[in-house]
Amino acid sequence: MAFQSNADYFKFFANESRRGGSPLYERLSHGIANDVEVQNLAAKRKNGQPPANLIFGAVHYLLLDGVEDPIAAYYPSLGGTRAADDEAYELFRAFCRQHEAEIVEIVASRVTNTNEVGRSALLAPGFDFVSRLESKPLGLIEIGSSAGLNLNFDRYGYRYLDESGQPKLERWLDADFVLACTLRGQGVPQLRETPPAVGSRIGLELQPIDITQENERLWLKALVWPERMDRFARLDGALKVAATHPPTVKGGDAVLNLSEALAAVPADQVSCVYHTVMAYQLSREQATRIHDIMLAASQARPVYRVTVEGEVVPPNPVATHNPLKVVRYLNGKLALRSLGVCDPHGTWMEWQFTS
Repeated sequence: MAFQSNADYFKFFANESRRGGSPLYERLSHGIANDVEVQNLAAKRKNGQPPANLIFGAVHYLLLDGVEDPIAAYYPSLGGTRAADDEAYELFRAFCRQHEAEIVEIVASRVTNTNEVGRSALLAPGFDFVSRLESKPLGLIEIGSSAGLNLNFDRYGYRYLDESGQPKLERWLDADFVLACTLRGQGVPQLRETPPAVGSRIGLELQPIDITQENERLWLKALVWPERMDRFARLDGALKVAATHPPTVKGGDAVLNLSEALAAVPADQVSCVYHTVMAYQLSREQATRIHDIMLAASQARPVYRVTVEGEVVPPNPVATHNPLKVVRYLNGKLALRSLGVCDPHGTWMEWQFTS
Protein backbone atom coordinates (compact mmCIF):
# COMPACT_ATOMS: atom_id res chain seq x y z
CA MET A 1 0.00 0.00 0.00
CA ALA A 2 1.47 3.34 -1.06
CA PHE A 3 1.27 6.42 1.18
CA GLN A 4 1.64 10.02 0.10
CA SER A 5 3.54 10.99 3.25
CA ASN A 6 5.02 9.65 6.47
CA ALA A 7 2.12 11.27 8.31
CA ASP A 8 -0.37 9.27 6.24
CA TYR A 9 1.52 6.06 7.01
CA PHE A 10 1.45 6.62 10.76
CA LYS A 11 -2.24 7.54 10.65
CA PHE A 12 -2.81 4.24 8.86
CA PHE A 13 -0.78 2.43 11.52
CA ALA A 14 -2.85 4.11 14.22
CA ASN A 15 -5.92 2.48 12.73
CA GLU A 16 -4.14 -0.88 12.49
CA SER A 17 -3.13 -0.55 16.14
CA ARG A 18 -6.70 0.15 17.18
CA ARG A 19 -7.93 -2.90 15.27
CA GLY A 20 -5.09 -5.01 16.67
CA GLY A 21 -5.75 -4.17 20.29
CA SER A 22 -3.06 -1.60 21.15
CA PRO A 23 -4.48 1.72 22.39
CA LEU A 24 -0.92 2.76 23.28
CA TYR A 25 0.43 2.31 19.76
CA GLU A 26 -2.68 3.97 18.37
CA ARG A 27 -2.03 7.06 20.51
CA LEU A 28 1.71 7.05 19.77
CA SER A 29 1.15 6.64 16.03
CA HIS A 30 -1.06 9.73 15.95
CA GLY A 31 1.68 11.59 17.78
CA ILE A 32 4.41 10.49 15.35
CA ALA A 33 2.18 11.49 12.42
CA ASN A 34 2.69 15.10 13.57
CA ASP A 35 6.33 14.77 14.60
CA VAL A 36 8.92 14.95 11.83
CA GLU A 37 11.81 14.39 14.27
CA VAL A 38 10.55 10.96 15.35
CA GLN A 39 9.53 10.12 11.78
CA ASN A 40 13.15 10.69 10.80
CA LEU A 41 14.32 8.21 13.45
CA ALA A 42 11.96 5.57 12.07
CA ALA A 43 13.18 6.33 8.55
CA LYS A 44 16.64 4.95 9.40
CA ARG A 45 15.27 1.47 8.70
CA LYS A 46 16.47 -0.89 5.99
CA ASN A 47 14.75 -0.60 2.64
CA GLY A 48 11.36 -2.31 2.66
CA GLN A 49 11.08 -2.55 6.44
CA PRO A 50 8.01 -1.03 8.18
CA PRO A 51 9.06 2.04 10.18
CA ALA A 52 6.33 1.88 12.84
CA ASN A 53 7.02 -1.72 13.84
CA LEU A 54 10.74 -1.01 14.05
CA ILE A 55 10.67 2.16 16.13
CA PHE A 56 8.05 0.75 18.48
CA GLY A 57 10.01 -2.49 18.66
CA ALA A 58 13.25 -0.63 19.39
CA VAL A 59 11.74 1.30 22.31
CA HIS A 60 10.02 -1.82 23.64
CA TYR A 61 13.30 -3.77 23.36
CA LEU A 62 15.21 -1.22 25.44
CA LEU A 63 12.50 -1.20 28.09
CA LEU A 64 12.34 -5.01 28.24
CA ASP A 65 16.13 -5.05 28.48
CA GLY A 66 16.00 -3.08 31.69
CA VAL A 67 16.10 0.61 30.76
CA GLU A 68 14.03 2.43 33.39
CA ASP A 69 11.80 5.27 32.27
CA PRO A 70 8.37 6.74 33.14
CA ILE A 71 7.03 5.62 29.73
CA ALA A 72 7.08 2.04 31.07
CA ALA A 73 3.95 2.86 33.10
CA TYR A 74 1.98 2.59 29.83
CA TYR A 75 3.31 -0.87 28.93
CA PRO A 76 1.32 -3.81 30.38
CA SER A 77 4.15 -6.06 29.18
CA LEU A 78 6.31 -4.32 31.80
CA GLY A 79 3.67 -4.28 34.51
CA GLY A 80 2.37 -0.84 33.56
CA THR A 81 -1.29 -0.04 34.19
CA ARG A 82 -1.61 3.56 32.99
CA ALA A 83 -4.08 4.08 30.13
CA ALA A 84 -2.79 5.80 26.98
CA ASP A 85 -3.28 9.56 27.28
CA ASP A 86 -1.79 12.79 25.96
CA GLU A 87 1.25 12.54 28.25
CA ALA A 88 2.15 9.13 26.81
CA TYR A 89 3.42 10.66 23.60
CA GLU A 90 5.43 13.35 25.36
CA LEU A 91 7.18 10.69 27.42
CA PHE A 92 7.71 8.51 24.34
CA ARG A 93 9.21 11.42 22.43
CA ALA A 94 11.51 12.25 25.35
CA PHE A 95 12.63 8.62 25.54
CA CYS A 96 13.45 8.64 21.82
CA ARG A 97 15.55 11.78 22.25
CA GLN A 98 17.40 10.44 25.28
CA HIS A 99 18.16 7.06 23.65
CA GLU A 100 18.44 8.20 20.05
CA ALA A 101 21.73 6.42 19.34
CA GLU A 102 20.51 3.04 20.62
CA ILE A 103 17.19 3.38 18.80
CA VAL A 104 18.85 4.29 15.50
CA GLU A 105 21.20 1.30 15.82
CA ILE A 106 18.28 -1.08 16.37
CA VAL A 107 16.10 0.41 13.62
CA ALA A 108 18.97 0.39 11.13
CA SER A 109 20.15 -3.15 11.84
CA ARG A 110 17.01 -5.13 12.66
CA VAL A 111 14.16 -6.45 10.55
CA THR A 112 10.60 -7.22 11.61
CA ASN A 113 11.06 -10.79 12.80
CA THR A 114 7.54 -11.03 14.17
CA ASN A 115 6.84 -14.73 14.71
CA GLU A 116 3.16 -14.81 15.58
CA VAL A 117 2.64 -18.45 16.43
CA GLY A 118 -1.11 -17.90 16.63
CA ARG A 119 -1.04 -18.08 12.84
CA SER A 120 -0.47 -21.82 13.14
CA ALA A 121 -4.17 -22.10 14.01
CA LEU A 122 -4.87 -20.62 10.57
CA LEU A 123 -2.22 -22.60 8.73
CA ALA A 124 -3.08 -26.02 10.18
CA PRO A 125 -6.38 -26.33 8.24
CA GLY A 126 -4.59 -25.12 5.09
CA PHE A 127 -1.92 -27.78 5.47
CA ASP A 128 -4.58 -30.39 6.20
CA PHE A 129 -6.35 -29.34 2.97
CA VAL A 130 -3.17 -29.88 0.95
CA SER A 131 -2.52 -33.22 2.66
CA ARG A 132 -6.01 -34.46 1.76
CA LEU A 133 -5.47 -33.56 -1.90
CA GLU A 134 -2.08 -35.21 -2.25
CA SER A 135 -1.95 -37.98 0.39
CA LYS A 136 1.78 -37.42 0.82
CA PRO A 137 3.91 -36.04 3.63
CA LEU A 138 4.35 -32.29 3.41
CA GLY A 139 7.65 -30.74 2.42
CA LEU A 140 7.22 -27.39 4.17
CA ILE A 141 9.06 -24.27 3.03
CA GLU A 142 8.27 -21.06 4.89
CA ILE A 143 9.21 -17.73 3.33
CA GLY A 144 9.95 -15.09 5.95
CA SER A 145 10.04 -17.56 8.81
CA SER A 146 11.81 -15.46 11.49
CA ALA A 147 12.64 -18.05 14.18
CA GLY A 148 10.57 -20.68 12.37
CA LEU A 149 8.09 -21.26 15.19
CA ASN A 150 5.20 -21.94 12.79
CA LEU A 151 7.22 -24.76 11.22
CA ASN A 152 6.32 -26.69 14.39
CA PHE A 153 2.57 -26.37 13.73
CA ASP A 154 2.02 -30.15 14.02
CA ARG A 155 3.55 -30.15 17.51
CA TYR A 156 0.85 -27.84 18.86
CA GLY A 157 -2.71 -28.60 19.90
CA TYR A 158 -5.71 -26.57 18.72
CA ARG A 159 -8.93 -25.51 20.36
CA TYR A 160 -11.37 -23.72 18.01
CA LEU A 161 -14.09 -21.94 20.00
CA ASP A 162 -17.41 -20.37 19.13
CA GLU A 163 -17.93 -16.70 19.88
CA SER A 164 -19.23 -17.50 23.35
CA GLY A 165 -16.04 -19.40 24.17
CA GLN A 166 -17.43 -22.92 23.83
CA PRO A 167 -15.38 -25.55 21.93
CA LYS A 168 -16.47 -26.28 18.35
CA LEU A 169 -13.42 -28.27 17.25
CA GLU A 170 -10.55 -29.62 19.35
CA ARG A 171 -7.54 -31.40 17.95
CA TRP A 172 -4.23 -32.80 19.26
CA LEU A 173 -4.84 -31.67 22.82
CA ASP A 174 -2.16 -34.03 24.14
CA ALA A 175 0.43 -31.53 22.87
CA ASP A 176 2.49 -29.60 25.43
CA PHE A 177 1.27 -26.32 23.93
CA VAL A 178 -2.31 -25.66 22.83
CA LEU A 179 -3.51 -22.67 20.77
CA ALA A 180 -7.03 -21.23 20.90
CA CYS A 181 -8.79 -19.59 17.96
CA THR A 182 -12.32 -18.16 17.83
CA LEU A 183 -14.52 -19.24 14.94
CA ARG A 184 -16.82 -16.55 13.58
CA GLY A 185 -19.89 -17.56 11.66
CA GLN A 186 -21.12 -21.13 11.18
CA GLY A 187 -18.18 -22.69 9.34
CA VAL A 188 -15.83 -25.17 11.01
CA PRO A 189 -12.38 -26.01 9.59
CA GLN A 190 -11.61 -29.52 8.40
CA LEU A 191 -8.92 -31.00 10.59
CA ARG A 192 -8.29 -34.69 11.05
CA GLU A 193 -7.72 -36.55 14.31
CA THR A 194 -3.97 -36.67 13.70
CA PRO A 195 -1.73 -33.94 12.24
CA PRO A 196 -0.77 -34.07 8.56
CA ALA A 197 2.47 -35.96 8.08
CA VAL A 198 5.47 -33.67 7.65
CA GLY A 199 8.42 -35.12 5.77
CA SER A 200 10.70 -32.10 5.79
CA ARG A 201 10.59 -28.49 6.91
CA ILE A 202 12.79 -25.46 6.34
CA GLY A 203 12.43 -21.72 6.84
CA LEU A 204 13.87 -19.05 4.59
CA GLU A 205 14.63 -15.78 6.35
CA LEU A 206 16.80 -12.79 5.51
CA GLN A 207 17.95 -12.42 9.12
CA PRO A 208 16.99 -15.53 11.11
CA ILE A 209 16.37 -15.38 14.82
CA ASP A 210 18.63 -17.65 16.89
CA ILE A 211 16.34 -18.64 19.74
CA THR A 212 19.28 -19.92 21.79
CA GLN A 213 20.34 -16.29 22.29
CA GLU A 214 18.58 -14.23 24.97
CA ASN A 215 18.85 -10.97 23.02
CA GLU A 216 17.23 -12.63 20.00
CA ARG A 217 14.34 -13.97 22.06
CA LEU A 218 14.01 -10.47 23.55
CA TRP A 219 13.69 -8.97 20.06
CA LEU A 220 10.86 -11.39 19.28
CA LYS A 221 9.10 -10.24 22.45
CA ALA A 222 9.77 -6.58 21.69
CA LEU A 223 7.83 -6.89 18.45
CA VAL A 224 4.71 -8.03 20.33
CA TRP A 225 2.36 -5.14 21.03
CA PRO A 226 2.57 -4.33 24.76
CA GLU A 227 -1.11 -4.87 25.62
CA ARG A 228 -1.27 -8.28 23.95
CA MET A 229 -0.41 -10.50 26.89
CA ASP A 230 -2.13 -13.36 25.07
CA ARG A 231 0.48 -13.12 22.32
CA PHE A 232 3.31 -13.05 24.86
CA ALA A 233 1.93 -16.27 26.38
CA ARG A 234 1.73 -17.93 22.94
CA LEU A 235 5.28 -16.88 22.13
CA ASP A 236 6.60 -18.32 25.39
CA GLY A 237 4.76 -21.60 24.76
CA ALA A 238 6.13 -21.92 21.23
CA LEU A 239 9.68 -21.12 22.37
CA LYS A 240 9.50 -23.99 24.85
CA VAL A 241 8.49 -26.38 22.04
CA ALA A 242 11.27 -25.00 19.83
CA ALA A 243 13.83 -25.67 22.56
CA THR A 244 13.12 -29.38 22.05
CA HIS A 245 12.39 -29.20 18.31
CA PRO A 246 14.58 -26.38 16.96
CA PRO A 247 13.42 -25.34 13.47
CA THR A 248 15.88 -25.24 10.59
CA VAL A 249 16.03 -21.74 9.12
CA LYS A 250 18.32 -20.80 6.25
CA GLY A 251 19.57 -17.22 6.23
CA GLY A 252 19.86 -14.98 3.21
CA ASP A 253 17.59 -13.78 0.44
CA ALA A 254 14.53 -16.06 0.52
CA VAL A 255 13.80 -15.43 -3.15
CA LEU A 256 17.28 -16.60 -4.14
CA ASN A 257 17.06 -19.64 -1.85
CA LEU A 258 13.56 -20.74 -2.89
CA SER A 259 14.58 -22.71 -6.01
CA GLU A 260 17.14 -24.67 -4.03
CA ALA A 261 14.64 -25.40 -1.25
CA LEU A 262 12.03 -26.65 -3.71
CA ALA A 263 14.56 -28.87 -5.47
CA ALA A 264 15.54 -30.39 -2.11
CA VAL A 265 12.01 -31.63 -1.29
CA PRO A 266 12.11 -35.43 -1.76
CA ALA A 267 10.00 -36.95 -4.53
CA ASP A 268 7.76 -38.78 -2.05
CA GLN A 269 6.69 -35.48 -0.44
CA VAL A 270 4.45 -32.68 -1.70
CA SER A 271 6.10 -29.27 -1.90
CA CYS A 272 4.18 -26.78 0.24
CA VAL A 273 5.44 -23.18 0.31
CA TYR A 274 3.76 -20.86 2.77
CA HIS A 275 4.02 -17.34 4.16
CA THR A 276 2.01 -15.14 6.51
CA VAL A 277 1.88 -11.35 6.62
CA MET A 278 5.20 -10.87 4.88
CA ALA A 279 4.29 -10.03 1.29
CA TYR A 280 4.15 -6.30 2.11
CA GLN A 281 7.94 -6.41 2.50
CA LEU A 282 8.48 -7.72 -1.05
CA SER A 283 9.18 -5.53 -4.02
CA ARG A 284 7.08 -6.15 -7.10
CA GLU A 285 10.11 -7.79 -8.70
CA GLN A 286 10.59 -10.14 -5.73
CA ALA A 287 6.91 -11.12 -5.69
CA THR A 288 7.02 -11.86 -9.40
CA ARG A 289 10.20 -13.89 -9.00
CA ILE A 290 8.64 -16.09 -6.29
CA HIS A 291 5.65 -16.72 -8.53
CA ASP A 292 7.87 -17.57 -11.50
CA ILE A 293 10.03 -19.97 -9.44
CA MET A 294 6.95 -21.85 -8.31
CA LEU A 295 5.55 -21.97 -11.83
CA ALA A 296 8.82 -23.43 -13.08
CA ALA A 297 8.94 -26.01 -10.30
CA SER A 298 5.37 -27.07 -11.08
CA GLN A 299 6.44 -28.37 -14.49
CA ALA A 300 7.95 -31.38 -12.71
CA ARG A 301 5.33 -31.94 -9.97
CA PRO A 302 2.61 -30.10 -8.05
CA VAL A 303 3.63 -27.22 -5.83
CA TYR A 304 1.26 -25.70 -3.26
CA ARG A 305 1.26 -22.25 -1.73
CA VAL A 306 -0.60 -21.54 1.52
CA THR A 307 -0.91 -17.87 2.47
CA VAL A 308 -2.40 -15.46 4.99
CA GLU A 309 -1.74 -12.00 3.58
CA GLY A 310 -3.45 -8.63 3.76
CA GLU A 311 -5.49 -7.69 0.71
CA VAL A 312 -7.42 -4.57 -0.18
CA VAL A 313 -11.19 -4.90 -0.15
CA PRO A 314 -12.63 -3.17 -3.24
CA PRO A 315 -13.83 -0.52 -3.72
CA ASN A 316 -12.35 0.91 -0.50
CA PRO A 317 -8.59 1.37 -1.05
CA VAL A 318 -7.93 1.52 2.70
CA ALA A 319 -10.01 -1.44 3.95
CA THR A 320 -8.09 -4.72 4.12
CA HIS A 321 -8.77 -8.30 5.08
CA ASN A 322 -6.63 -11.40 5.50
CA PRO A 323 -7.83 -14.43 3.55
CA LEU A 324 -6.47 -17.95 4.02
CA LYS A 325 -5.70 -19.21 0.52
CA VAL A 326 -4.33 -22.38 -1.03
CA VAL A 327 -2.96 -22.19 -4.56
CA ARG A 328 -1.91 -25.26 -6.53
CA TYR A 329 0.75 -24.76 -9.21
CA LEU A 330 0.75 -27.58 -11.76
CA ASN A 331 2.25 -27.63 -15.26
CA GLY A 332 2.56 -23.86 -15.18
CA LYS A 333 -1.12 -23.34 -14.30
CA LEU A 334 -2.82 -22.17 -11.12
CA ALA A 335 -5.85 -23.35 -9.18
CA LEU A 336 -6.96 -21.21 -6.24
CA ARG A 337 -9.05 -22.08 -3.19
CA SER A 338 -10.01 -19.44 -0.66
CA LEU A 339 -10.76 -21.20 2.63
CA GLY A 340 -11.76 -18.27 4.80
CA VAL A 341 -10.80 -14.92 6.28
CA CYS A 342 -9.01 -14.42 9.55
CA ASP A 343 -7.29 -12.17 12.03
CA PRO A 344 -3.63 -11.76 10.99
CA HIS A 345 -2.50 -12.75 14.51
CA GLY A 346 -4.59 -15.92 14.51
CA THR A 347 -7.07 -14.97 17.22
CA TRP A 348 -10.11 -15.64 15.01
CA MET A 349 -11.11 -17.24 11.74
CA GLU A 350 -14.24 -17.32 9.61
CA TRP A 351 -14.13 -20.64 7.76
CA GLN A 352 -15.91 -20.33 4.42
CA PHE A 353 -14.90 -23.39 2.41
CA THR A 354 -17.37 -26.19 1.85
CA SER A 355 -16.27 -29.31 -0.01
